[in-house]
Amino acid sequence: MAQGGGMKRAAIFLDRDGTLIHDRHYLKDPNHIRYYKGSREALKALQDEGYVLVIITNQSGIGRGLFRVSDMRRVHRRLQSDLKRAGVRLGGIYVCPHEPDHHCLCRKPGTLLYHRAARDLKINLARSFLVGDRLSDVEAAPRLRAQGIMVQTGHYHSQPLNTRSARRYAVEKSLAAAARKILKGDHHAVPRHPG
Repeated sequence: MAQGGGMKRAAIFLDRDGTLIHDRHYLKDPNHIRYYKGSREALKALQDEGYVLVIITNQSGIGRGLFRVSDMRRVHRRLQSDLKRAGVRLGGIYVCPHEPDHHCLCRKPGTLLYHRAARDLKINLARSFLVGDRLSDVEAAPRLRAQGIMVQTGHYHSQPLNTRSARRYAVEKSLAAAARKILKGDHHAVPRHPG
């Protein structure tokens, strides 16, 4: 179980583009949202087990002037509406809007947004998981004392996966497979990266 009497809740810190939905390269139109197969059902199963579901997303298109905050909010309203229809309620969506060369503390793999969510939602970071298709989605896990799981969707295959750092994280085919692994409780056995 993800929570107990008097204990802070565990969370799934979830990347958005390339993990939950297909990466459309600076997505600004809600009509272009496309979910990975089984992703919504996976979130429902994790929620039913007691996990808080939190999206942490880098959206540098805002800082680059490629879309507006209002565009992003429209996308997130549709996302939340779609998930609600699947019985899923997000604990929150936390966004870094900055360009990479802004050198902010909120851009993944920085830890600011995770700590902010933990404070807002009373989350126990050490009992939580970071799930994403890029190394930057999971690299904060050791600093948070959480566990990282990479999924082989989105930009996974464009990552430098033969580094010692990359081998620290579990790898699953998809968000749905990662959810099954978490729910089975065998996530402590971190497999070697393929290839």
